[in-house]
Amino acid sequence: MFKIFRNTILGVTLLSGSMIAHAEETELSMSGNIGFMSDYMYRGIHQSSSSAMGGLDLEYGGFYLGTWFADLQEDGWVEGSHRGFEYDVYAGFGFDVSESISASIGYTIYRYTDKGAAAFDDDYDEVNLGLGFTASDNLSFAIDYAVGENTAVDQSETDYDVLTISADYLGVYLLVGQWGVQEDDASKNEVDASWWEVGYSRSVGDFDLSAGFVLSEKELASGSDAAEDGDFSRFIFSMGTSF
Repeated sequence: MFKIFRNTILGVTLLSGSMIAHAEETELSMSGNIGFMSDYMYRGIHQSSSSAMGGLDLEYGGFYLGTWFADLQEDGWVEGSHRGFEYDVYAGFGFDVSESISASIGYTIYRYTDKGAAAFDDDYDEVNLGLGFTASDNLSFAIDYAVGENTAVDQSETDYDVLTISADYLGVYLLVGQWGVQEDDASKNEVDASWWEVGYSRSVGDFDLSAGFVLSEKELASGSDAAEDGDFSRFIFSMGTSF
């Protein structure tokens, strides 16, 4: 399941929050990014081991359009482990509410190259809302909310929403996230699950380095994590650069 190379390795903000633009910037700008994660985690769920990733973004007058790709490795860089690629496309509009508050609204689709029985995951489509607050030059906060729909191979649909609240102080960040999932089968109950992230990121020359710790409730377990009896955790390192 389930994403630009994020400001931190673990997704301190959702796409909508991390792509906030400034309405006064009326020139078209383009940027790219490439990176590597020791483990690809997103919203508390383990996606892939040792993932390479990259993306391209366009911005104009507060509007943004971008795409992001990730290499999917089920068991690291071993023969037969490759599960294709994830590719995301997102667009939206960001604006400043005041000198210290910014907001954004966007739409994101998540897709995978492998289809059918070999598919890494299903299709996801979601609306993203973001709100950011800059308390000082060193301290900032963000609230991000996504509401979406997962369409499986058999065309069954699952509605979900994700709320994250995060804070960043001099590169040290803390995030709390909450999933809500409701399957279309009325006989199945809604699933709620949370995850927590803490870490540190900084720039060294042309590279952005990050290290973090993720603790997720057992309901978010996938792959090898599913064997855990309770909550599970991972330490993750990433390196990336923009151009």
